[in-house]
Amino acid sequence: MKILKWFLFVLCTILCIVSIAVVYLMYSNLSFIDYPYVISAVVSAAIAIIAFRYKVN
Repeated sequence: MKILKWFLFVLCTILCIVSIAVVYLMYSNLSFIDYPYVISAVVSAAIAIIAFRYKVN
C-alpha cells in the first residue's frame, strides 16, 4: 500500500509540474492562459497533497 501511495504522489506531482510548465510557456509566448491546464495543475496538486498526508498502517 505504501508503494501505491508514493506512486500516486509522484505521478500527480509530475503532472502538476508539467501542467504549470505548459501554462507558463503559453502565457509567456502567447499572452493567454489555457484554463484546462490550470485546472489540471490544481486538481493534481490537491491529489498529491492528499496522497502525501494519507497515513498507511
